[in-house]
Amino acid sequence: MKFAGKTETGLRPQNEDRYLLLHTDTLDAVAVSDGMGGHQAGEIASRLAVETLEDMLLSNHADPESALSSAFAEANRAVHERASLNDEMYGMGCTLVAAILEPEHFTAANIGDSRLYHFDGSGIRQVTHDHSFVAELVRRKAITPEEAKTHPRRNLITRAVGTETRVSADIFRCDWKVGDMLLLCSDGLCGVLDDAELAAFLRNSDDLDEACSLLIRRALAAGSRDNITVVLAKNDGGNA
Repeated sequence: MKFAGKTETGLRPQNEDRYLLLHTDTLDAVAVSDGMGGHQAGEIASRLAVETLEDMLLSNHADPESALSSAFAEANRAVHERASLNDEMYGMGCTLVAAILEPEHFTAANIGDSRLYHFDGSGIRQVTHDHSFVAELVRRKAITPEEAKTHPRRNLITRAVGTETRVSADIFRCDWKVGDMLLLCSDGLCGVLDDAELAAFLRNSDDLDEACSLLIRRALAAGSRDNITVVLAKNDGGNA
Protein backbone atom coordinates (compact mmCIF):
# COMPACT_ATOMS: atom_id res chain seq x y z
CA MET A 1 0.00 0.00 0.00
CA LYS A 2 0.99 3.61 -0.54
CA PHE A 3 -0.14 6.31 1.90
CA ALA A 4 -0.12 10.08 2.10
CA GLY A 5 -1.78 12.60 4.38
CA LYS A 6 -1.92 16.34 4.90
CA THR A 7 -3.80 18.68 7.20
CA GLU A 8 -4.31 22.44 6.93
CA THR A 9 -5.59 24.86 9.57
CA GLY A 10 -7.20 27.07 6.93
CA LEU A 11 -9.10 30.08 8.26
CA ARG A 12 -9.69 28.62 11.71
CA PRO A 13 -7.59 29.82 14.68
CA GLN A 14 -6.35 26.28 15.39
CA ASN A 15 -6.35 22.87 13.75
CA GLU A 16 -8.69 20.38 15.44
CA ASP A 17 -8.20 17.70 12.78
CA ARG A 18 -5.93 14.67 13.18
CA TYR A 19 -4.99 11.84 10.86
CA LEU A 20 -3.26 8.47 11.05
CA LEU A 21 -1.08 6.54 8.61
CA LEU A 22 -0.25 3.20 10.22
CA HIS A 23 1.99 0.54 8.69
CA THR A 24 3.49 -2.55 10.34
CA ASP A 25 4.49 -5.95 9.01
CA THR A 26 0.95 -7.19 9.62
CA LEU A 27 -1.27 -4.10 9.51
CA ASP A 28 -2.03 -1.18 7.21
CA ALA A 29 -4.57 1.35 8.48
CA VAL A 30 -5.55 4.99 7.95
CA ALA A 31 -7.85 7.37 9.82
CA VAL A 32 -9.12 10.97 9.99
CA SER A 33 -10.75 12.74 12.93
CA ASP A 34 -12.34 16.20 13.18
CA GLY A 35 -12.67 17.60 16.70
CA MET A 36 -15.40 19.77 18.16
CA GLY A 37 -15.66 21.70 21.40
CA GLY A 38 -14.38 24.97 22.87
CA HIS A 39 -11.16 25.84 24.72
CA GLN A 40 -9.04 23.51 22.55
CA ALA A 41 -11.28 20.60 23.55
CA GLY A 42 -11.83 19.66 19.90
CA GLU A 43 -8.10 19.29 19.35
CA ILE A 44 -7.85 17.14 22.49
CA ALA A 45 -10.79 14.97 21.44
CA SER A 46 -9.46 14.23 17.95
CA ARG A 47 -5.92 13.58 19.19
CA LEU A 48 -7.14 11.25 21.92
CA ALA A 49 -9.45 9.38 19.55
CA VAL A 50 -6.74 8.79 16.95
CA GLU A 51 -4.13 7.79 19.52
CA THR A 52 -6.56 5.36 21.16
CA LEU A 53 -7.55 3.93 17.78
CA GLU A 54 -3.90 3.35 16.90
CA ASP A 55 -3.12 1.66 20.23
CA MET A 56 -6.15 -0.59 19.96
CA LEU A 57 -5.44 -1.65 16.37
CA LEU A 58 -1.84 -2.45 17.22
CA SER A 59 -2.83 -4.63 20.17
CA ASN A 60 -5.93 -6.31 18.70
CA HIS A 61 -5.34 -9.14 16.24
CA ALA A 62 -9.01 -9.98 15.69
CA ASP A 63 -10.67 -9.79 12.29
CA PRO A 64 -10.83 -6.23 10.86
CA GLU A 65 -14.54 -5.72 11.63
CA SER A 66 -14.12 -6.71 15.28
CA ALA A 67 -10.87 -4.78 15.61
CA LEU A 68 -12.42 -1.57 14.30
CA SER A 69 -15.58 -1.97 16.36
CA SER A 70 -13.55 -2.44 19.54
CA ALA A 71 -11.18 0.40 18.70
CA PHE A 72 -14.01 2.85 18.06
CA ALA A 73 -15.73 1.84 21.30
CA GLU A 74 -12.52 2.40 23.25
CA ALA A 75 -11.90 5.75 21.52
CA ASN A 76 -15.39 6.83 22.52
CA ARG A 77 -14.82 5.74 26.12
CA ALA A 78 -11.49 7.58 26.29
CA VAL A 79 -12.86 10.87 24.95
CA HIS A 80 -16.02 10.71 27.06
CA GLU A 81 -14.02 9.95 30.20
CA ARG A 82 -11.60 12.84 29.58
CA ALA A 83 -14.53 15.24 29.01
CA SER A 84 -16.17 14.18 32.26
CA LEU A 85 -13.06 15.14 34.25
CA ASN A 86 -12.89 18.78 33.13
CA ASP A 87 -15.74 21.27 33.00
CA GLU A 88 -14.08 23.15 30.12
CA MET A 89 -14.12 19.94 28.07
CA TYR A 90 -17.74 19.06 28.82
CA GLY A 91 -19.50 17.96 25.64
CA MET A 92 -16.35 17.71 23.55
CA GLY A 93 -16.25 15.11 20.82
CA CYS A 94 -15.04 14.34 17.35
CA THR A 95 -15.77 12.53 14.16
CA LEU A 96 -13.73 9.45 13.29
CA VAL A 97 -13.36 7.53 10.05
CA ALA A 98 -10.84 4.72 9.60
CA ALA A 99 -9.98 1.79 7.38
CA ILE A 100 -7.93 -1.39 7.67
CA LEU A 101 -6.38 -2.22 4.30
CA GLU A 102 -5.84 -5.67 2.83
CA PRO A 103 -4.78 -6.60 -0.73
CA GLU A 104 -8.28 -7.52 -1.93
CA HIS A 105 -10.51 -5.88 0.69
CA PHE A 106 -10.70 -2.86 2.92
CA THR A 107 -12.78 -2.59 6.06
CA ALA A 108 -13.97 0.89 7.04
CA ALA A 109 -15.76 2.38 10.03
CA ASN A 110 -17.12 5.82 10.80
CA ILE A 111 -18.86 7.98 13.36
CA GLY A 112 -19.80 11.52 12.35
CA ASP A 113 -19.47 13.22 8.98
CA SER A 114 -15.82 12.74 8.06
CA ARG A 115 -15.91 10.59 4.96
CA LEU A 116 -14.27 7.70 3.15
CA TYR A 117 -14.48 7.50 -0.64
CA HIS A 118 -13.46 4.62 -2.94
CA PHE A 119 -11.99 5.62 -6.32
CA ASP A 120 -11.70 2.75 -8.81
CA GLY A 121 -9.86 4.60 -11.57
CA SER A 122 -12.92 5.95 -13.31
CA GLY A 123 -15.58 6.84 -10.75
CA ILE A 124 -15.76 7.71 -7.07
CA ARG A 125 -18.19 6.39 -4.46
CA GLN A 126 -18.81 7.58 -0.92
CA VAL A 127 -18.61 4.44 1.22
CA THR A 128 -19.46 5.90 4.61
CA HIS A 129 -22.77 7.51 5.59
CA ASP A 130 -22.72 10.94 7.23
CA HIS A 131 -24.18 11.10 10.72
CA SER A 132 -25.53 14.62 10.38
CA PHE A 133 -28.83 16.48 10.41
CA VAL A 134 -28.70 17.44 6.73
CA ALA A 135 -27.62 13.95 5.64
CA GLU A 136 -30.73 12.57 7.30
CA LEU A 137 -32.85 15.16 5.50
CA VAL A 138 -31.27 14.14 2.19
CA ARG A 139 -31.86 10.44 2.90
CA ARG A 140 -35.54 11.25 3.57
CA LYS A 141 -35.59 13.35 0.36
CA ALA A 142 -36.68 16.39 2.38
CA ILE A 143 -33.87 18.41 0.77
CA THR A 144 -31.51 17.87 -2.16
CA PRO A 145 -27.74 17.32 -1.82
CA GLU A 146 -27.26 20.79 -3.31
CA GLU A 147 -29.53 22.35 -0.67
CA ALA A 148 -27.63 20.48 2.05
CA LYS A 149 -24.44 22.41 1.20
CA THR A 150 -25.97 25.72 2.30
CA HIS A 151 -28.46 24.52 4.91
CA PRO A 152 -28.20 26.60 8.13
CA ARG A 153 -27.88 23.41 10.22
CA ARG A 154 -25.39 21.65 7.96
CA ASN A 155 -22.79 21.48 10.76
CA LEU A 156 -25.06 19.66 13.19
CA ILE A 157 -23.67 16.17 13.90
CA THR A 158 -26.10 13.49 15.07
CA ARG A 159 -23.47 10.94 16.16
CA ALA A 160 -20.00 11.70 17.49
CA VAL A 161 -17.15 10.10 19.41
CA GLY A 162 -17.17 11.04 23.09
CA THR A 163 -20.45 12.90 23.51
CA GLU A 164 -22.35 9.87 24.85
CA THR A 165 -21.40 6.97 27.10
CA ARG A 166 -21.77 4.54 24.21
CA VAL A 167 -21.94 5.03 20.47
CA SER A 168 -21.94 2.58 17.57
CA ALA A 169 -19.75 2.83 14.50
CA ASP A 170 -20.99 1.90 11.05
CA ILE A 171 -18.80 -0.86 9.56
CA PHE A 172 -18.25 -1.48 5.84
CA ARG A 173 -16.31 -4.29 4.13
CA CYS A 174 -15.58 -3.67 0.45
CA ASP A 175 -13.56 -5.14 -2.38
CA TRP A 176 -10.84 -3.16 -4.10
CA LYS A 177 -8.13 -3.91 -6.63
CA VAL A 178 -4.63 -2.83 -7.57
CA GLY A 179 -4.73 0.79 -8.71
CA ASP A 180 -7.76 1.73 -6.63
CA MET A 181 -7.53 4.54 -4.09
CA LEU A 182 -9.27 5.51 -0.87
CA LEU A 183 -9.81 9.13 0.11
CA LEU A 184 -10.50 9.95 3.76
CA CYS A 185 -11.27 13.55 4.61
CA SER A 186 -12.81 15.99 7.04
CA ASP A 187 -15.72 18.15 5.95
CA GLY A 188 -13.37 21.04 5.25
CA LEU A 189 -12.75 19.23 1.95
CA CYS A 190 -15.94 17.38 1.08
CA GLY A 191 -18.08 20.27 2.27
CA VAL A 192 -16.92 22.38 -0.68
CA LEU A 193 -15.79 19.94 -3.40
CA ASP A 194 -18.29 17.62 -5.06
CA ASP A 195 -17.67 14.02 -6.13
CA ALA A 196 -16.86 14.96 -9.73
CA GLU A 197 -14.13 17.35 -8.63
CA LEU A 198 -12.66 14.79 -6.23
CA ALA A 199 -12.62 12.12 -8.93
CA ALA A 200 -10.96 14.46 -11.44
CA PHE A 201 -8.10 15.17 -9.04
CA LEU A 202 -7.57 11.49 -8.24
CA ARG A 203 -7.78 10.45 -11.87
CA ASN A 204 -4.92 12.76 -12.82
CA SER A 205 -2.66 12.35 -9.79
CA ASP A 206 0.05 9.71 -9.58
CA ASP A 207 1.85 11.38 -6.67
CA LEU A 208 -0.23 10.97 -3.51
CA ASP A 209 1.54 13.71 -1.56
CA GLU A 210 1.00 16.15 -4.40
CA ALA A 211 -2.64 15.10 -4.72
CA CYS A 212 -3.25 15.82 -1.02
CA SER A 213 -1.74 19.29 -1.38
CA LEU A 214 -3.67 20.04 -4.57
CA LEU A 215 -6.97 18.96 -3.03
CA ILE A 216 -6.41 21.20 -0.03
CA ARG A 217 -5.46 24.17 -2.20
CA ARG A 218 -8.55 23.63 -4.33
CA ALA A 219 -10.79 23.46 -1.25
CA LEU A 220 -9.33 26.73 0.04
CA ALA A 221 -9.87 28.36 -3.35
CA ALA A 222 -13.46 27.09 -3.35
CA GLY A 223 -14.13 28.91 -0.09
CA SER A 224 -13.52 26.34 2.67
CA ARG A 225 -13.24 28.12 6.01
CA ASP A 226 -12.68 24.99 8.10
CA ASN A 227 -9.67 22.83 8.92
CA ILE A 228 -8.99 20.57 5.94
CA THR A 229 -7.53 17.07 6.24
CA VAL A 230 -6.90 14.63 3.40
CA VAL A 231 -5.57 11.06 3.54
CA LEU A 232 -5.01 8.98 0.42
CA ALA A 233 -4.28 5.25 0.30
CA LYS A 234 -3.48 3.43 -2.94
CA ASN A 235 -3.59 -0.30 -3.52
CA ASP A 236 -0.36 -0.99 -5.36
CA GLY A 237 -0.31 -4.70 -4.62
CA GLY A 238 2.61 -4.31 -2.21
CA ASN A 239 3.56 -2.85 1.13
CA ALA A 240 3.23 0.75 2.27
